[in-house]
Amino acid sequence: MLAALLEADVDSEGFEASLLMLRTAVLTHARHEERYEFPQLRAKIPAERLRTLATVVRAAEAAAPTRPHPGVESATANLVTGPALAAADRARDLVREAARRAAS
Repeated sequence: MLAALLEADVDSEGFEASLLMLRTAVLTHARHEERYEFPQLRAKIPAERLRTLATVVRAAEAAAPTRPHPGVESATANLVTGPALAAADRARDLVREAARRAAS
């Protein structure tokens, strides 16, 4: 579903319906994690280990690109190009935010 959306033109027939299906799927997944999976993790994994895992996740998020980059879908490509793409994405985000503020 996501691959089809990434390749689709926003004006193509069915794009909006597919986007709404994706939104529903993501929200359903998140609710399931919050209601069932996270409570089980908290019950079975020591708090210190959960804090360590949270630190690892935050580090991974900081090193990850902020938008999709076609051709970088494999794990190897992500490891090799991910940090550079993340830096470029964040620089672009900062420039856009500065331009938006200047225009306000």
